[in-house]
Amino acid sequence: MCVVADKLASAGDLQTLIPTLSTELATLLVECATAVVQEPCGQRIVEVVDDVQVLDLDEYDSGPWLALPERPVTAVSAVLIGSTAVTDYRVQLRRGRLWRRAGWRGVVGCDDGPSTVTVTYTHGYPANHQRIQLARKAVLGLCRSAGNNPAGATQIRVDDYAEVYDAMTARLEASPALKESLRHQYGRPPGSARLVRP
Repeated sequence: MCVVADKLASAGDLQTLIPTLSTELATLLVECATAVVQEPCGQRIVEVVDDVQVLDLDEYDSGPWLALPERPVTAVSAVLIGSTAVTDYRVQLRRGRLWRRAGWRGVVGCDDGPSTVTVTYTHGYPANHQRIQLARKAVLGLCRSAGNNPAGATQIRVDDYAEVYDAMTARLEASPALKESLRHQYGRPPGSARLVRP
C-alpha cells in the first residue's frame, strides 16, 4: 500500500515561485514543509477522507460526549465501541464531537472497564478551502527559503528528507509569531480524545 504524504500546496505552486526546481524536489520540499507546519497544530490540516482512528477512553470519559481529535469534522461513517458497531450516536459537526445517550464506556453485555472507540470519519480542509491559506503561505515560505539555497536544497535527494525537515523546523522555531498563529488557527482543541498509538 502506498502512503501519500500530506501537501498544503502543490509542487506546481512552488515551481511558480522557483522555476528551476524539479518536480521531485518541489514535491519533497512541500511534503517536508507541510509536516513542519502541521506539527505545532497537533493535527493534520489537510482533508483526510474516511480516516480510521482508535481513541483510548478511561474513567474520566464516561459521559455522553466524545470530542474527536482532528478538526474540522465533516462526516462520520462508522463507530465501534471495542469491537461492537454502534449507531445510536449523533454527530455535532460544528464542534467536532459525538453524542451517545448511554455514553462511551461500552455496550450492553460488555464489562465496564477501559474501552476504545474506533471512529471512521472525514476531517480537515479541502485543498481549495480559504481557511488553509495561512498554512499554505507558511509552507511556501519554508519551501522558498530551502529552495533558494543554491548550495544545498537544489542538490537534495529524496533520502535527505530528515535534513530538510530539521532545517525547516529550525526556521519555523525562529518565527514564534507564525508558529503561534498556526497553533491558534488549526490547533487541536482541548478535551479531544486521546489516540491509541500502535
